[in-house]
Amino acid sequence: MDAALFQYTPEFRRSQLEGILTDCVLVYSKISSTRKDLENNENKIRDAIEEYLADDNYKDHYTSTVKFFQVDAEVREGENGRTDIRFLQVIPYQGQKVYFTIECKRLDGKAFLSKEYVTHGIERFKDEKKYATPLGCNAMMGFIVRTLNVDDTCNTINTHLTAHEYLAKMHEELPDGCYKFESKHLLEGTITLLHLWLDFTACIEKSKE
Repeated sequence: MDAALFQYTPEFRRSQLEGILTDCVLVYSKISSTRKDLENNENKIRDAIEEYLADDNYKDHYTSTVKFFQVDAEVREGENGRTDIRFLQVIPYQGQKVYFTIECKRLDGKAFLSKEYVTHGIERFKDEKKYATPLGCNAMMGFIVRTLNVDDTCNTINTHLTAHEYLAKMHEELPDGCYKFESKHLLEGTITLLHLWLDFTACIEKSKE
């Protein structure tokens, strides 16, 4: 079997995305351990993560998957979208249309942000005029900015999805403050979204001191 063909299977693409999210968890742990002050602002939190992921020195020494990607923030996408973080594969180079997208949203356990997570997050991946899904899988990062019940917040988000769509918790060992979910959606076939929630409450509360 041609190994070059095998590496581009859906299973391989998913493993690449899983690797990217694992590297994001490492960045989260680094930010949390240094108690870096953060504003309660989606873009500011995203930029704190992207700063590490886009730094070539950090990527080469501390990441397992992101080192093989060009990392961009606030990239124009489709007719009506602007992706928060884009991971463009550069080895081997496959052009500007082959990449993973991560959309970032805040979560505080309240109804408004839970609904925004769906209407201005998940739904964008189901509209090809906003977010393309050339690899069949992308991700969302939920920034927890206030103490909340993770299961209750997940259930609230699910009430805004259709009957056959829902966030399913992934049971794997993760550092404290990290949670992963998976959801599947229809757009000319099934697309997969992986969801990584990161608890930045302590950093945000410290910034208020």
